[in-house]
Amino acid sequence: MAARNTVNTPLHLLQELSTSLLAHLEEACAQARADAEKLLLKLDKQRAKAQQKLDEARASLEKAAAAGKAGAQAKARARIEKFELLLDALQASDRDTRVYLTQLQGDSEESLRLARQHVGKAADAAARALATREPAPRTRTRAVKAAAVPLKKAPARTGRAKGAAR
Repeated sequence: MAARNTVNTPLHLLQELSTSLLAHLEEACAQARADAEKLLLKLDKQRAKAQQKLDEARASLEKAAAAGKAGAQAKARARIEKFELLLDALQASDRDTRVYLTQLQGDSEESLRLARQHVGKAADAAARALATREPAPRTRTRAVKAAAVPLKKAPARTGRAKGAAR
């Protein structure tokens, strides 16, 4: 088991939290954008499917009109109206989602810029404070003990050697 050379302090915690906050914000912004893009793809597929069914309903109306079937024509017109309303709703949702995506992109960029500017300053300040600080008490105590042992023995040996030589 390796001995820890540093003691966790509030400055360490601030540095870790700042870094973690920036990473989490970047991840959340990317995820929100990915979710909005998935929604656009889903809406596009739904719109393509509704357009296909609308085209089928129009073809059905033409067949019914050519055959002179009034009941089939009424059903085909009802289906056409239903799919036209669905297409209008899907197109409106698509427009809204694109506007949201544009706003989201701007908001994400601004949020990340502000976070990097201000939260990044806190992390940098904590890192600078930690870098200029003296070693932690545990580390300093070990270093003092290690340095003191040779100093205590060295004068004693030197003194004996000088006394013995005279």
